[in-house]
Formats: sequence, C-alpha cells, structure tokens
Amino acid sequence: MSGFSGRRVVRVLVAAAGGAVVAGVVVGGAARLLMSLIAVAAAEESTFTFVGSLGIVLVFAVLAVPAALTAAAPAAVRVAGRWVTAALTGFGMATNGFADGAAVLLAPDGRMTYIAAAVVGFGAVAVAHGQVAQVVARRLTGPVARPSGQVAAAAPEPA
Repeated sequence: MSGFSGRRVVRVLVAAAGGAVVAGVVVGGAARLLMSLIAVAAAEESTFTFVGSLGIVLVFAVLAVPAALTAAAPAAVRVAGRWVTAALTGFGMATNGFADGAAVLLAPDGRMTYIAAAVVGFGAVAVAHGQVAQVVARRLTGPVARPSGQVAAAAPEPA
C-alpha cells in the first residue's frame, strides 16, 4: 500500500488549497505593490481598485496550485512543481508587463533605476511564489505518516 489513506488525501488537498490561497494573498499582494511602484516611478497615476487587487490575488492563488499540490510529494516532484509555478507566474508577469511597456519607455530617465529595481523584484516574486505555496501547504499537511512496518530510528538512551 502506498501509505495514503482517504483521510490523508483529503488533508493534503485541503492543505494545498490553503497554501495556494496564502501564496496568492502574499505574493499577489507583493506583485500589486510592485505594480503600483512601477506606475509611480514611471510618473503615471497609480489608480488601483480593490476589485482589481482582488483579481490579482485570485490569479496568483490559481497560479500557485501546481506548487501547492506537489508540496507533499518527493523532492524531485516538489522542485518541478515550484518551477512550473515560477514559469507560469513569470510568463503571466512578462506578458502583462509588455502591455505597460510604453509607459515604462516614456518614463523620465532619472527614474529608470527604480523601475529596474521593481522589475528585478518581479523576478524574485515569480521565483518565490511556488516556495511560499509549498511551505504553507507542508505546514498545513502535518507530519508525514510512515508506511506500516517502518520504525523511526530511536535516539540512543543516556547511560
């Protein structure tokens, strides 16, 4: 038997959903802040709405699902899940960023350093997205049950 009971599967799925939601809120909020900073640095008016911010959080929660679902998997699968999430998030950020490219190119020269720093921040956010989802999902999953027949190595007793 694989060691996965029905209760464990439900617990992993609920933890994955929680990890995706938390990653969506944290990373989506950070991305929304970076979007606002780029708009301000490009001498644009920052006109973000609550509904738009909620939409960003929702999109980031959905993009975190591959990483969150692989949080309880073996190490190689977890790494793949993180990179799938990073690739999806990075692609979404890049395509969205090209839509605002004209504002960035027309920004005053003195503000390009700030814009470049925010763009690097977007890269860090994209890479951290999957990690955040997996850390939260693993914490919510709880301890991994050992298959029957395996005993944890006991610590030596003091003499």
